[in-house]
Amino acid sequence: MVNRRLFHKVILGLLAGLLLLVMACSGSDISQEDYDSIARQLDTKTAEMNTTVGQLDQLKVQLAGVAPRTVVQATEALAIPTVGTPSGWYTEAALAANIRLLADYDSSGPAAWDPVEHPLVFITSEGRGYAGTFSETYTKLAGIQIIDANTKEIVTSASYDLGFEKMGTPHGMGISPDGAYIYLPSGGGDQPWRVKPYGGRLLVVNAKTLKLEKVIGSPTGPHHVKAFTDWQGNDRVLVEAGGLRYLLDPKDDNKVVMQFGSEDFNASPYQSDPDSTGKYIYSGLTLGGRGTAPELLGAVGKLDLETGRVTTITGVGMYPNGFAFTADGKYTYVSDSAGDRVYKIDNATNKAIANTQAGVPGPYNIALNWDETELWVVGKGEMTYNLGGSLGLVDTRTMRAVRDYNIGGQTIDHDILSPDLNANELWVTSSGTLEIIVFDLNTREVKARIPTANGGDTHSGGFVQYAPDFTGTLMSDQGGIMNAMREMVTAVIAAKQ
Repeated sequence: MVNRRLFHKVILGLLAGLLLLVMACSGSDISQEDYDSIARQLDTKTAEMNTTVGQLDQLKVQLAGVAPRTVVQATEALAIPTVGTPSGWYTEAALAANIRLLADYDSSGPAAWDPVEHPLVFITSEGRGYAGTFSETYTKLAGIQIIDANTKEIVTSASYDLGFEKMGTPHGMGISPDGAYIYLPSGGGDQPWRVKPYGGRLLVVNAKTLKLEKVIGSPTGPHHVKAFTDWQGNDRVLVEAGGLRYLLDPKDDNKVVMQFGSEDFNASPYQSDPDSTGKYIYSGLTLGGRGTAPELLGAVGKLDLETGRVTTITGVGMYPNGFAFTADGKYTYVSDSAGDRVYKIDNATNKAIANTQAGVPGPYNIALNWDETELWVVGKGEMTYNLGGSLGLVDTRTMRAVRDYNIGGQTIDHDILSPDLNANELWVTSSGTLEIIVFDLNTREVKARIPTANGGDTHSGGFVQYAPDFTGTLMSDQGGIMNAMREMVTAVIAAKQ
């Protein structure tokens, strides 16, 4: 803090010296009028200095309690527009899904961070917490954080206020295939998937400036967000929102280009992931909803993006959840959260051809290693206590569970393979311990624990490689590895054959 008493003494001394100088130069006593004038100036300067010192003190307090270059952007509560026919941003798919463009901003401006200093970054969400674990320091906003994937240091963070009395913690986050946009789900309510009527919000953020580009509204709260390039070469962003799914085109003003959901699957979808070919969306289906999943058989719905037809794959447990796809597009792995097992699907026959124990209770997301001989299963405790913090290892050559590894997490959701082959790391978001856990696949040990930028919780995320001009390539996210990284995996597999 600034020492006010010392500060005032210095100023008073300078002004007293000025008085003596004036008197000496005049050769006589100073007049009462001149003295009063100087006294008034002294009072004015003292008041100005008190204000300045107070501002400096307040600024120091603020800077001491925030992450590097934290940006907060606030908006007023946004009205829901009424739209009748397709026009401008409103496509037929947007209207059919009852999706609304609530705000459209100018997100241009100076860069909020330097891609030359941080060419490979991990971007993840930040919020106030959920499932009984709430941050004591993070404000009740929705935010993102950018982490240097090499140094494991926080680069910067940003938080956004949409004017809700309560903002649901972002339970997921996505990045466009070119790294230009970050997609942050939230809403008006305790959780993003349980919001007030028409309280769902998807924040579209400019990855360069970290300013809001758009706010998209939906009847239900958005949940997970994943990106892919489809079989025709089009960039797409997949958004889950309750029983609804919709695809955005990040190259065309983030317009809605397709929508589908429960009616198409004749069941309730939970997680949905694009496969390696970019032609199919796989969704875990529960026939009676999550509450009855342990009593009823589930299925996987395979949606053909070209025809819109759905193939139902059975024999995959009661509550199919996270997916992992082989780089060649031949096989799909899916975890069963209610049955604590993992299933292997032959994509040509659409049949489950093998299954094994997951090695951990309540498996959630799953990820393959570089040569696809290992499947790493997140032990979240889904459908049970929801506080799990271990990784299960399945040998995909024998389809047998090997063991579990306690990584000291809590309510872990997602494991994402780093594109750094030499590092050979799996990054795990741990919402209950408010950190990202970096697991070394070589040593089978935790390599680093990265506390969140502002003490909030975190879900999902993705690795992006940026050029100096902010041209980006999404390498991997919650849905798995992307095209550029898929080529690297194919090369690793070929070299070992």
